[in-house]
Amino acid sequence: MGPIGRAAITYAVYFVAIGASWSYLPVYYRDLGLDLAAIGLLAAMSSAIGLLAAPAWGALADRYPRSRLGLPAAAFVAAAGAFGLASAGTLPQIATWVGLLALGSAGIGPVLDARVLDLLGAAQARYGQIRAIGSAAFVVVTWLVGVLLDREGSGALFLVFVPALAVTALVALSVPRCGGGRRPGTWHRLGAFLRSPGMVVFLVGALLTWTLLSAANGFYSIQVIVLGGTAQMVGLAWVAGAVVEVPVMWAYPRLAARFGAGRLLVAGAAILPVRAALAAVSPDAPWLVAISPLQGLGFALFLVGGVGFVSSRAPAGLAAMAQGIFSASWGLGAILGTGLGGIVAGSTSIAFLFGAAAVGGVVAAAVVGLAARSSGRPGAAAVPAELSQLVPEEVHR
Repeated sequence: MGPIGRAAITYAVYFVAIGASWSYLPVYYRDLGLDLAAIGLLAAMSSAIGLLAAPAWGALADRYPRSRLGLPAAAFVAAAGAFGLASAGTLPQIATWVGLLALGSAGIGPVLDARVLDLLGAAQARYGQIRAIGSAAFVVVTWLVGVLLDREGSGALFLVFVPALAVTALVALSVPRCGGGRRPGTWHRLGAFLRSPGMVVFLVGALLTWTLLSAANGFYSIQVIVLGGTAQMVGLAWVAGAVVEVPVMWAYPRLAARFGAGRLLVAGAAILPVRAALAAVSPDAPWLVAISPLQGLGFALFLVGGVGFVSSRAPAGLAAMAQGIFSASWGLGAILGTGLGGIVAGSTSIAFLFGAAAVGGVVAAAVVGLAARSSGRPGAAAVPAELSQLVPEEVHR
C-alpha cells in the first residue's frame, strides 16, 4: 500500500476514536453528575490546552521534517489520557485526564493534515477526498457506539475510544515524511505567513465561526436527551451530519473548480448559523436529528476550504505549524464557545444559546467573506511575493 493509502487508514482509525467520543463525552460527564457549567468549563480547559499544544506539535514536526515519531507520540499521549479518564471519579481526576487527552489530541489532526498535504504535492485538491474517509468511519462508529451505550451505559465508549487511539499511533508510524533538512528562519516565515493576503482576517473569522459552532455543538447532544431522545438518537444526530460530509468532501475538487474555493469557504461559514437558528426553535429530538445534515454541509465546506486557504499561504518548512495555527483558532473558539456557552445555557436555556449562536454566526460568515475577498478572486490561492521563493512549486501550478 502506498503512502497516501496509509495516511487514509490513519484518518479512518483516528476518526473511529472521534466517533466513539465526540458525541458522547458530554453525556458521560452528565452521567457522572457534572452540571452544564462544569461540562462547559471542562471543554474550555481542554480547548485551552489544545490552543497552545497544536502549534507546538506542528512546530516540532516542522523542526524535524524527516522524523515520523511526532504523530504517533501525540496519539499515544491522547490514548493515555483517555485510559485514565475511563476510571476517573472526582472532578480533579477528570480534569487531569481530560488535560492529558487534550494535550495529545491537539497534535494529531493538524500534523496529519500537513503530512497528507505534503504527500499529495501538486494534487492537494484531493485533500478533501482523503479526509472524507475519516468522516465515513465517523458515521459508522458513531451509530454503533450509540447502540452500545444504550445497552451498557455511557462509560462503554472507552471500550472503543482507547484502543482506537492506540491503533492510530501504530498506523501513523507507517506514514512517511517528504521533508528535507532543517530550515532556518522560522519566525521570519511565520511573520510572512501571517502577513499574506487575508490571513489575519481569515483567522479572526475562523475564530468567530469555531466559537459559535462550539457553543452550539457542545450542548447539542444534551439537548437531544433533554427533548426526550436516546443515546442512539444522539448518535444518529451526529451521523446525519457526517453522512453529508463524506460526499461533499469527496466532491470538493469539482465544486471548487466550478464555484471557487473562496465562495465555498464563505458558504460553509454561512450554513452553520442556519442550523443553530433551526435548533433554537426545535420542538423535539427528531427535529434536531432532521436538521443535522446542515452541520455536515457547513462544516465540510468550511474545514476543507480553511485547510486549503492556510496551505496555499504556508511557506515550505512551516506547513504543520500553519495548520496548527488554524487548529488553534478552533481551540480558542472552543474555549470561548463551550465556556461561555455553559454559563449562558445554565442561566437561560440551551435553546437560547442556540439562538445567540445563530446571530453571531452571521457576523462570522461576513468576516470570512471579507477575508476571501481581500485575498483575491474567489478560489485563488494567492502567494505573497515575500514567500514566492519559500512555497513549493506545486502551489504555483
